[in-house]
Amino acid sequence: MTKMKSILIAFAILIPLMVGVGSAFSAANQADCKALAAYVAGLTDEALNMPVTNVTASWKPAASAFPEYCEVRGRIFPETDFAVRLPTAWEGRLVHFGGGAWDGSVGGADKTSLNLGFAGSASNGGHNGSPLSGAFGLKDPYYREWVPPYNTDNPYSCQKIVDFGNRALREVPLVARKIAEQYYASLPHHSYYSGTSTGGREGLVEAQKNYDLFDGIYIGAPTGGHVAVTFRGLWDSVQGVGLLPVFSTKAIALYNAVYGKCDGIDGLEDGLIDDPRQCNFDPVTDLPPCPGDTDAAGCFTLAQRQALKEIYRGPHNSSGQLYIGQPLSAEYLIDPTIPNSSGFGAALFDILMPDMYRYWAFDPPPGPTWNMLTFNWETDPQVVKESTCTQCYGGTCNTYSLTAELDAVTLTPDVGPNMGGLAPLKAKGGKMIHYHGWADALVSAFTSTSFYETVLSQMGVAETKSFYKLYMAPGLGHVAGGIGYLHTWTDAMTALVNWVENGVEPGALIGTRNANSAWGWPTMTRPLCPYPEVARYSGAGSVWEAANFSCVPPIEVRIEPETLNLKSKGEFTAFITVPEGYNISDWNIANLSCEEAPAVKGVISGNAYIAKFKRQDLQGVEIGGEVTLTVKGTFTHYGKLAQIQGSDTVRVIK
Repeated sequence: MTKMKSILIAFAILIPLMVGVGSAFSAANQADCKALAAYVAGLTDEALNMPVTNVTASWKPAASAFPEYCEVRGRIFPETDFAVRLPTAWEGRLVHFGGGAWDGSVGGADKTSLNLGFAGSASNGGHNGSPLSGAFGLKDPYYREWVPPYNTDNPYSCQKIVDFGNRALREVPLVARKIAEQYYASLPHHSYYSGTSTGGREGLVEAQKNYDLFDGIYIGAPTGGHVAVTFRGLWDSVQGVGLLPVFSTKAIALYNAVYGKCDGIDGLEDGLIDDPRQCNFDPVTDLPPCPGDTDAAGCFTLAQRQALKEIYRGPHNSSGQLYIGQPLSAEYLIDPTIPNSSGFGAALFDILMPDMYRYWAFDPPPGPTWNMLTFNWETDPQVVKESTCTQCYGGTCNTYSLTAELDAVTLTPDVGPNMGGLAPLKAKGGKMIHYHGWADALVSAFTSTSFYETVLSQMGVAETKSFYKLYMAPGLGHVAGGIGYLHTWTDAMTALVNWVENGVEPGALIGTRNANSAWGWPTMTRPLCPYPEVARYSGAGSVWEAANFSCVPPIEVRIEPETLNLKSKGEFTAFITVPEGYNISDWNIANLSCEEAPAVKGVISGNAYIAKFKRQDLQGVEIGGEVTLTVKGTFTHYGKLAQIQGSDTVRVIK
């Protein structure tokens, strides 16, 4: 199925949901648009009760695939600029769009949502500036000394941090609702949120702090928090100091080693790593060492292999793990012959990271000359966690915790909600769709899987799945790109609207990857499955077509005994288990084998299938050390045939 066909199908699903709604609203027109300026200038914000300023209202005639709409712009004190776009053909829905990186500007109009009849709002995240700069949060007198054009004060630096963290995320949707009601003579019947990266973090904030404003939330690749994401970015950048300058000579070797070992772990060699957690890859032992430990192209010194191991592990010190690490699979190559097409560069240096430490995390701030190698991993992590800023108005001062204001996730190894949790969103009937690419080198995909699993443990499997779906995309880079496949915004919003307004729980989203001539890959479609389910091939038909895959829960394989003596002719056992909430008795498991040894018997016990194999039937198994044994087979899930595969590591002797 082509991308265009996918979009047309999604439109066909969404349009019937909207039919008949628009007639309930007053006809929008140019005169009413111009009149909005005076109305908006009379509004005040919720937190500080300050008037909205810098107000304009402009009529936008239909042009360049955009429908006609009214655009209102303004500023919420001190520096939150916003835009609200109001299509003439309104269907009663409002969507607020998140930002990216450090924010700093109001995003442009979204023609897709406007053509679907959504009114939309967006902001600059509470401040104006470059999306690559966090200097807006630098307090006086340092701001005037270090930030061009110099000699300029920044009296609301802490307020801008708070606004970037969460205040702008409430104030702008509130103002947008009032503007829509004034213009259309009706409040939106449903309100939605959409954002990726920093906008994904903002969506997690909305879900926890501003759940009363939204019926549905759609997020992708969330940073989780600006303290959290730059904390891991600092760790990776420090580890990558010796590797980054020579990485172009090693990127192909890194790809070959990782994908050579991990691609087929799901039973299908298709250029994608289905779930990197299933691959037992150790950079120290699995990467090619440089002869004599002398640096050269296509190999890795011991220090370089150890640095990569630290990146995959994530920040830690003598007290233990401090935050999550980097999953395997970002080592992909867009072109197998071009080292600079690797996706791993962002895992070696995070360009968004330094300003947190130059300007925000320490008091006094070290400034533009800060050297990341001076960060003390034994003591400074606690300093970062306890960092604050203070904002004064007259004689009244308030002090704010940076992690409390900026991080929607906990800064711990087990990432979870940091701003109140999701129970209130669920209680009001809200829904959330969340996706992340496994091959994201800028924001670890473990941010999303750990967050979701924490919610599962807090709220229970059934409760969580009733309002919150996570989709993990193999091969997908940060937000998009990479070598993976991604659904369209229209598909996701269609599913969200249908879930919120019609109670239709979403299943798989269909992802598309464009053809890649460098690899010889055709256009591919494949199901994006609701986590923890994964897409499994049926064993027949093209591996590039979604119709030949089904979504199944992951399996875990445990082999006993842990040491196999191949001189002994006894049996060994493979325990195949599925996650809570799935019934393995419905699977009809068949054709099981372990390293060519066929299963001689099998029985179901609880959520496990227990299979027996004869040791003498094993083929090609090496002796000594740790050996990975793979169990393969087929099963039927919801009436569709799928392949099953899982591995465990044991010791083999003779």
